[in-house]
Amino acid sequence: MQTLESARRVANSFSSTDLTELPASFVPTPASSKIGSRWRVLIVNAHASIREMIRIVLDRHSDLIEVVGEASDGEEAVAQTGLYPIDLVHMDIHLTHRNSVDATRQMRKVLPHIVIVGISSEYTPLLYNAMIAAGAVAFVRTEDTTDLLFKTIVFAMCAYHPAHVQGSPLHALAL
Repeated sequence: MQTLESARRVANSFSSTDLTELPASFVPTPASSKIGSRWRVLIVNAHASIREMIRIVLDRHSDLIEVVGEASDGEEAVAQTGLYPIDLVHMDIHLTHRNSVDATRQMRKVLPHIVIVGISSEYTPLLYNAMIAAGAVAFVRTEDTTDLLFKTIVFAMCAYHPAHVQGSPLHALAL
């Protein structure tokens, strides 16, 4: 219940998002997910210790978030888009075997409704702009993961995947 209260505070801190302000590629299809279910997250990070830290942070919110998989490089990430129903990807922007920009672009082609949040210890405008152009919607610095990851996920899901928020405990926040 603590997670729901935390999510309510986070969601109430954001103003309502008008779907007409979002790119058409981010407007979800009604059949894209089971309404009211937990948000399914894929963690993509080159470092096992960072993947574990992210999993620990997300496991604190297991009533809203389910980690369905992990990948250590871009190729694994793209391959997993066909294995699991995924709502959100937490994507390291420094990947091997397929860079994060290419992986993001390919994942959005396979699953157009997917929400991608980047993570990096090195934030540069060039990488940020490339990831946004490829389809990412937000970023979290690695150092801020424990404080901001959950808030960023709630914002991203409410803004870019509202159909999946309907019917969930967070839906009442918008009323």
